[in-house]
Amino acid sequence: MSQFSIPLDQLAAKIGLDLETVARKSTLQLFTAVAKRSPVKSGRFRANWNVSATTPNISITDSTVQGRVNVEAAKALMLPVGGVTFMSNGIVYASRLEYGHSKQAPNGMVRLSAQEFDAYVSRAVQTT
Repeated sequence: MSQFSIPLDQLAAKIGLDLETVARKSTLQLFTAVAKRSPVKSGRFRANWNVSATTPNISITDSTVQGRVNVEAAKALMLPVGGVTFMSNGIVYASRLEYGHSKQAPNGMVRLSAQEFDAYVSRAVQTT
């Protein structure tokens, strides 16, 4: 395995890159992509995405308000950087939707968005 000759934080400082901002922006883009890909029938599934730090929040709401997921995704801009940030959905059929039980999202939401994470980081680096 190769190693960097200079720690990433030192490299970032040298080129004037704010790693915290990059982490927040790319995480927000990831969470937003998951939300947008989430199938909508009644709106309940999409409205039940929760963002949290340290442990997953699998609480469930009866809300069908589509804007709720945007408020949750925006938490990525405020949660601590350097730990684990979760986006979770406690709806019992969430895994079925992720693995093809929806014509609106036949290839899932999380898996596709996670595959694009490098692009989100690159975009965040370019705009920071």
